[in-house]
Amino acid sequence: MAQLEIHIPENWPPDQQEEAGSETLFAWLLRGEDGKLMRGGQGALDAMPPAAQCHIVVPASRVLLSSVQPPSRNRKKFMQALPYAVEDRIMADPESVHVAAGEEHENGEMPLAIVDRAWLRQVLDSLRGCGLKPVRAEVETLLAPCKTGVWSLIWRGNGGFARQGPHSGIPLDGGDADLPPAALQLAVKEAADNQPASIQLYLDGASAPDLGAWSSGLGVPVTAGGDWQWPASAEHGINLLQGEFATGSTRADWLPRLRPALILASLVVSLHVAFTLGDWAMLKFEKHRLTTSMEQSFRKAFPDAKVIVDAPLQMSRNLAELRHSAGMMEQNDFLPLLAQVAPQLGTEARLLGLEYQQGNLKIRLILPNPAAVGSLRASLPQARFTPGNSSPAGQEAELTIGK
Repeated sequence: MAQLEIHIPENWPPDQQEEAGSETLFAWLLRGEDGKLMRGGQGALDAMPPAAQCHIVVPASRVLLSSVQPPSRNRKKFMQALPYAVEDRIMADPESVHVAAGEEHENGEMPLAIVDRAWLRQVLDSLRGCGLKPVRAEVETLLAPCKTGVWSLIWRGNGGFARQGPHSGIPLDGGDADLPPAALQLAVKEAADNQPASIQLYLDGASAPDLGAWSSGLGVPVTAGGDWQWPASAEHGINLLQGEFATGSTRADWLPRLRPALILASLVVSLHVAFTLGDWAMLKFEKHRLTTSMEQSFRKAFPDAKVIVDAPLQMSRNLAELRHSAGMMEQNDFLPLLAQVAPQLGTEARLLGLEYQQGNLKIRLILPNPAAVGSLRASLPQARFTPGNSSPAGQEAELTIGK
């Protein structure tokens, strides 16, 4: 499985992102399945050789290397709050940085790599725009050789970077053939009792400085290490693609594609909720209007009423009382109900009892046989039948008609 490694320039991406792939040349290496170097060169992003995996190398000047002593408890919450754990070292808003953690040392120290979040996001978006999806981002500083008691310095003529230990190093700016960079002088002084036995200098496209003058200025022997080349494998530092930038998270790839659909779905839901609330408000207003109208009609018809609980029901009851007072019969009065049943009984039915109560007429009778009961039931579908006992006199039955 081929692996493509791309070195990100210090001042990339430029302000105009659309020019990033056409104007900037990127150093790259292509490795085979065994990790061995196949070929390398420089080119635009859209002209990179195809590979199954893409790794990037972030310039030393863009990353601050540090370390922290994580607590033994609440480790998960601590990892989520890493930017705040290094707030006193970055002189910036913790929300503006991304912190990646390395493997914890035996002494409990956890190495950290701190990078500007917006810059890293812009780099990854620009690469994805050219069809490149990195799965690993290495810090350039940690690619230099690491030897016990020896600092490795990559010199580019007017700066570079130095690796001080397995997970520590600094970017360098300035300096010349006779005078080492000020940051390197300060780092040697701050090392105090832990100063390196020597500093091995590697040349990256620059002329060698005066090693004697540098040794005198630093107080530490500076030796020549030859020309600087990328290591055989870059997978031994801190991978910056963690957390929100982790390749296992598909948010960075899929969110831009899903955003239009999510916006449309949000608009549809919002409109649906708005129309539903509008319909509910209109229906509530209409109900209130109808209720008020019915109450006004009720009060107009019955001005003596003091309390209105259910205007339609109260209107119906009051009208029934007025009809009764005027001698008018209603459908559920005794005589209208009896008039419905009597013609269907015939001469064979014998009446056992008659009861009228609250709009219901209950009749108990004896019919000659069950067939006569069935015939009567068919002729009075509005009545409710309850079969009774069977005797030599016939078949008892009870029917109820009314409300």
